Amino acid sequence: MCSSGSDVSAVVRSIVPQTVDDAKYLPVNGYSRSMSLRLLAVTGGHRVDLDAFLGMVQVICREQGWQWGHAVQPGAQQWFTPGLATAWDAVLLHDIPGLRLQRGVPPEPFGPDVDTADAIAGWLEAGVGVVATHHALAGWPSWDGWATALGGRFLYAPGSYGGVARPSSGTRIDRYRISPVDPGHPVCAGVEPFELTDERYICPVFESSVVPLLRTDATVDGGDFISTYEHVLHGEAAAPSSAGHADASSLAAWATAAGRSPVVYLQPGDSAVTFGLAPYRRLVANAVAWVASPGAREWATERTGGRRIDRSVSAHGTEGTWTTTT
Repeated sequence: MCSSGSDVSAVVRSIVPQTVDDAKYLPVNGYSRSMSLRLLAVTGGHRVDLDAFLGMVQVICREQGWQWGHAVQPGAQQWFTPGLATAWDAVLLHDIPGLRLQRGVPPEPFGPDVDTADAIAGWLEAGVGVVATHHALAGWPSWDGWATALGGRFLYAPGSYGGVARPSSGTRIDRYRISPVDPGHPVCAGVEPFELTDERYICPVFESSVVPLLRTDATVDGGDFISTYEHVLHGEAAAPSSAGHADASSLAAWATAAGRSPVVYLQPGDSAVTFGLAPYRRLVANAVAWVASPGAREWATERTGGRRIDRSVSAHGTEGTWTTTT
């Protein structure tokens, strides 16, 4: 494989399908159950250092002997259909579906439509493992069932969850330390406390319904965070703080379950520097391996009882184009 970031992207796109129609170009054994773990990485809807992110995925998969593919929103949604639920053992989400983002314009939620919500819920009910990172917590802001599945919700604009109004979430670039809460959990295996500089969030985290994996020692005071809504509209310098919010959660990672799917959320993941950190790469690799395991699927099924995913979506537009913030 090529070593440069741009070459990584080119090679990935040449050997894995970007749409369902492209699947015929995969090797015949590409979906063989006798082969190694198969991971689908999903991006789109928010800026990202794609070379660094895909470079991290490539290194992890090469070291683990896994097969992987990359899909970009909104085309990535073509993979989330019941008939393709067995195509991948796990998905790594670093995307924001269902939100139009553009500097100077109010963030605008849209969708998912009925068919899309049903398809995604079908994947969760089939037990496909999910690892969501960083801004993926902001995906599908009009769909409470998705926030429940991930264990929290980051709001680019004032919104709601469970019929309760919520303010815009906030962010803060910080140097901080994260430590495993449960070193015995497979996601935390071999992970020692480490420091990083990354973007932290103040947003709803459903701590009573998730399994804590890592916590941070950093500030949780809303006054130390910047309100995201005004940041998008007017820029960082003009954005007020998130003072008055409930304190930020100290959780930096957690596990939960949705349908029959084990789910892990990792809050860090804002920059190429983070993608290059050995402890972060270990966390991502551990999380993918765990959510793809039969034991994790059994745990998820027991935790939820195989409960059907809530498919109801609040009244926002379901049509429109995708715009990545700059």
